[in-house]
Order: sequence, then C-alpha cells, then structure tokens
Amino acid sequence: MREETKKRLERVIWIERLKIASVGLGVAVVIAAAFTYQSYDMQETKTNVAGIVTAIDPLIASQNAAGGETLHVKLDDGRAVNVVALKTRQLKTGDHIEVTEHHHATGRVTHSLK
Repeated sequence: MREETKKRLERVIWIERLKIASVGLGVAVVIAAAFTYQSYDMQETKTNVAGIVTAIDPLIASQNAAGGETLHVKLDDGRAVNVVALKTRQLKTGDHIEVTEHHHATGRVTHSLK
C-alpha cells in the first residue's frame, strides 16, 4: 500500500471515530442537562398564603379520583389558583383556608392545601 493511500485511509478512519465520539458526547450533554433541570425543579421555597374557596369541582385524574376534589381558591392577594383536596375535609364554598405556595428554582409555582 502506498504511503499516500495509507494516510488517506487513516484520516477517514479518524473522522469516523470523531463522528461517533461527538454523538456520544452530545447524548451525554443532553442527559446531564435533564438531570440539572430536574435538580433545579426539586429545589423549592414554601410560603403560606390564605384564601377563600370560590368553587368546588370533582377531581379529574387518571387514577383513584373518587376521594378528591378540585378547589378554586381566590388568594388574599387577588390571584386565583386551583388546589386538590380530599373530600373528607368537607370544605364548602366560602370557607377560609390556608394554601402552601411552592416556588421552584425553575420558576414554576404550584399550590397545595395546608
């Protein structure tokens, strides 16, 4: 095999190896980004806020929704949020309740009944 042909063959082999390595590196970066985002979403600060129940709807869920209901709550600062509660709490429209506001590091805000 001539020297020139050998160099071209080695160059093609190295280019193919680099292509495979770059795909593997890209997959690793995507997986690392997903883990980082999830770790940010798990960091949260909790704040207690008060509000009044304005409406009650049945809970629409994929599994075991028989024991729950969706509360429409108007917070004291004017915002309207939805909160899931158990029917055993026997809440009625007009009840004054406390809601926990969860501020996640990703910017997402969720609410839960205290």
